[in-house]
Amino acid sequence: MASTLDVDALSRQFLRHVVRGLGADTAGVWLLEDNGEWLVPFAGYRVPPEWLAAIRQVRIRLSDDAFFGEAARRRRSVVSTDAVNDPRIPEDMRRAAPARTQLFVPIVAQEHMIGGFVAGWATEARELTEAELRLMEAVASQAGVALQNARLFQDNQRRVRELSVLHELSRAVTGQLDQSGLLDTVYQQVARVLEVRSLAVVLLDEEHDRLNVVLRVRDGQRCEDDEPHFYPRDGAGLSGNVFETGRPIRTTDYAADCARLGVPPLPAAIGMPYCLIVPMTAGDRVLGVLSLRSPDHAFSEADERLLVNIAQLAALMLRSARLYEERTRAFGELASAQDQLVRTEKLRALGEMASGVAHDFNNVLASVLGRAQLLLERIQDVKLRRWLQVIERAAMDGARTVRRLQDFTGIRRDQPAVAVELNQVVQQVLEATESTWRQDARRRGVEIEVLTDLAERLPNIAGDPAELREAFTNLVLNAVDAMPKGGQLTLRTSSPEGQVMVEVIDTGTGIPEPIRQKIFDPFFTTKGPKGTGLGLSMAYGILARHSGRITVESEEGRGTTFRLIFPPSDQVAEAAAEPAPASDSSLVLRCLVVDDEEEVAEVVADILTTAGHVAVVAGSGQAAVDLFSAEPFDLVFTDLAMPGMTGWQVARAVKARTPEVGVVMMSGFGVEVEPAELRTNGVDLVLSKPLQIKDVLRAMATIQRAGRARAGEAGAA
Repeated sequence: MASTLDVDALSRQFLRHVVRGLGADTAGVWLLEDNGEWLVPFAGYRVPPEWLAAIRQVRIRLSDDAFFGEAARRRRSVVSTDAVNDPRIPEDMRRAAPARTQLFVPIVAQEHMIGGFVAGWATEARELTEAELRLMEAVASQAGVALQNARLFQDNQRRVRELSVLHELSRAVTGQLDQSGLLDTVYQQVARVLEVRSLAVVLLDEEHDRLNVVLRVRDGQRCEDDEPHFYPRDGAGLSGNVFETGRPIRTTDYAADCARLGVPPLPAAIGMPYCLIVPMTAGDRVLGVLSLRSPDHAFSEADERLLVNIAQLAALMLRSARLYEERTRAFGELASAQDQLVRTEKLRALGEMASGVAHDFNNVLASVLGRAQLLLERIQDVKLRRWLQVIERAAMDGARTVRRLQDFTGIRRDQPAVAVELNQVVQQVLEATESTWRQDARRRGVEIEVLTDLAERLPNIAGDPAELREAFTNLVLNAVDAMPKGGQLTLRTSSPEGQVMVEVIDTGTGIPEPIRQKIFDPFFTTKGPKGTGLGLSMAYGILARHSGRITVESEEGRGTTFRLIFPPSDQVAEAAAEPAPASDSSLVLRCLVVDDEEEVAEVVADILTTAGHVAVVAGSGQAAVDLFSAEPFDLVFTDLAMPGMTGWQVARAVKARTPEVGVVMMSGFGVEVEPAELRTNGVDLVLSKPLQIKDVLRAMATIQRAGRARAGEAGAA
């Protein structure tokens, strides 16, 4: 027995000698647990197969046992020749090993009992002589020394492995920041020193207040796809109790301890009575729990101490990984916000430039368009009218060009917001572009599959459906252009975190990183002569006007995803009034026209005069206020941007003197103000330059109708 330090080999060799020396049918070594209270089976020789499973479940408590306990107290052997019926022997032992004769001899080392061996005769009532008993006690003493040395050697090896495991985990704390890789490390290192037939790591998901299973091992194999993937905090069995209390649990009867603590047991753990669960703590916070389960192996106090240390290191590793992930995400969001800010500032600067250009250009167009339309009212010659219509059409085209300039700089708000169903907008865009992504693609010999994934009960947003259709159309057409060999186009709507999101996803060529930084810049295009470089710029401006944002994810060769995110809102502006009826031609109004551009003022005055009204022109805001103070007027048309006194100041001065006089603001900058702001500044209507005759006449009719309504209310009062 002194030839080996392998405890298992030593035990088998010892038992073989016992069986041969006594002529026994079977024998087994039982060892005391670290607490010295419980005797548990360790090794067997010639144990009948039908006995094995039951014997492994037997644990003998020496303090209240009349057979094994007596031998332990006296340090002498005991024997029973009617063991099946001997009341001194525990009942579960008699059922597990129904031998006729049982001999138990304590194994003592350095005056301490460390266990004992049992010899059994299945059917023979074996009478042992005193000499045989003393011999077995002497053999047990020698075996005790050998077993003690082997166990010390084994313990030292175990300690070395444990220190190696803790060292490897300590290195992982500072050297690895990926949660998946860290969990692999935990599994590999725990498997070196403990039984891992069933292992689980659950971590707290603070966002949903539940325990997520991030690592699961069953029968020695990882099974990440098994359900469930998470538990409620009060529905995780003993793991939930360990998480809440921060104290480990080591049990030999899982179901009984669940009942004792008043928690429902987990179904998957019912067949595994032996369980060791420890908290994963970092500082004073419990991040989760680490659990081991076994159907037939009890965990020791040493196992618990080791697993507690492993769990603490694992918690530090996972906390570091989580902090790294949070910092990485924060830096990414900061970089994205900086890019958004730079892009916004760039467009703001372009907007200021475009606003000034639009104002000047609209003033020029106002003179051209107004004169052309006035001449068309008077000239009957067919050839001259055709020339005038060409001039009118060119002026209108110029006005549309200015509007496009204002579109991508985000300075226009021509239409009040209404409640918009984005699912409906998506469907309308797909119908409008079907000829491109279906018919045109098929003519080129390619197939583009279009999929929709539209969320039910998607919240409405406040916006302009026409503008949104234009933005989505640009994105769909860009996606089609990015798939010259065909592919898949997906439009998806969802409502993450209270926002409303539309995703346009293609499987096309993708966008290289250097180009991705420029795609929202005006006039930037990769399509050559056929591209204007305004599609995405206009989409960006439209999103800005809707208080939304647009992001892009793309990888060259693997497609692109545009995400458009809007705040939900059912609060919309009042619907625009129907066009007013024609003005009362029998009523002649005195109108004051104010504009620092003489040509524009004269055109408006001529339109009013042609309609049968009286028009007086003022070339500045101060001149207009002086005229208004000296003469009576029924209606004031004023430009917005004038040197000295602005149109706002003129409007306030008019209303302060005569509130019932209507004020119409004319602006070449685009409609930039809300209705509430117009009312606050005394403005009744706003007209965008260049003005058409019908715009001026409709404005007058609206003012007249409002005046009659006020007069009727005053009379009724």
